[in-house]
Amino acid sequence: MEGARRGSSVIRATYDLLPSPQNLKAWYGEDPTCSLCQEPASLRHILSGCTTSLTQGRYTWRHNQVLRELASILEQKRTTTNNLPQTSAGQVNTNFVSAGKHQEHYTTPKDTSILQSVRDWKLEVDLDKKLVFPPEIVATTLRPDMVLWSPTTKLAYVVELTVPWEDGVEEAYERKKNKYSDLAAEASQNGWKTNIFPVEVGCRGFVATSTTGLLRK
Repeated sequence: MEGARRGSSVIRATYDLLPSPQNLKAWYGEDPTCSLCQEPASLRHILSGCTTSLTQGRYTWRHNQVLRELASILEQKRTTTNNLPQTSAGQVNTNFVSAGKHQEHYTTPKDTSILQSVRDWKLEVDLDKKLVFPPEIVATTLRPDMVLWSPTTKLAYVVELTVPWEDGVEEAYERKKNKYSDLAAEASQNGWKTNIFPVEVGCRGFVATSTTGLLRK
């Protein structure tokens, strides 16, 4: 039942059929202004454009709820991967066959996740405490939403989440990518391969391909 209600809300938000003040004005002649900032209160204004909601931390709260869910998924992946048996690169398993018998051929399944290449992943998330970027990678005052890194392979993923109005997804992606490009370059000088992952979940609930791409890693 709860899932059906959420699905209904997403559909109504998509077609701007939720009872925003502007819609209530059109439907019933009610006051169309935002109760927080007195600006015209369209659905877009309420979800992503109210300066009072921004300064009061309402959008930050929403961002952090989404971040918490993403972090939970990545933490589960990290823990599961780190607990897998370690495999050595180039290791070959030799099966001995008795004389007169034929060798049976088996197909070894390949890892479906790039995380499975190592077993020492660490994860920091900028939620309940101030994130300090791992100094072993690079010294910086930047605080991305998540950092996932492997000290042995010097491989790092910097994840930055945005919860925009859906037509701002591409702009948010480019802005966040550019924000951390210098950090990745400096980390490269320290011997680290740093991948920047801007991810977006629209404020009406649509998940961008950047986000699903991260979760498939």
